[in-house]
Amino acid sequence: MRIKFSPIPLVILFFILLSYKQLLPVLALAPLAFLSYFFGTLFLMAVIGFLVYYKIGGALGVLIVALALIFIESAYLDREKAPREHYLILTVASLLAIPTYALIMGLSLVMPKFEVTAVAVLILIALYVFSRIVTSD
Repeated sequence: MRIKFSPIPLVILFFILLSYKQLLPVLALAPLAFLSYFFGTLFLMAVIGFLVYYKIGGALGVLIVALALIFIESAYLDREKAPREHYLILTVASLLAIPTYALIMGLSLVMPKFEVTAVAVLILIALYVFSRIVTSD
């Protein structure tokens, strides 16, 4: 097992969560993501659950989820010995959630909620498809 990039987003996430002491216990699940993708997914669900429970949202909530996603995906890429370009694509695609959030917030001021949700879903699907196409062998 080779670990090279995946601890970086975890360290950044740790420093962000220092200001939210109630979220720190979820980091106990993080090392399990080094073992398997399934445990990483459990970690991501726990992070999202804690964010919802403590009502932490907005751009900060999106950033925390993006960092958790980058962490579990990069741990998977470390295990699979993926090329360096895949790490860059993962990071860029995940961090595009923040400008996407800002765009959707701007649209929500002028469009009905259902249409805003539909636009958000289409943008996220396009991001996912783009990242999968770029990283496919």
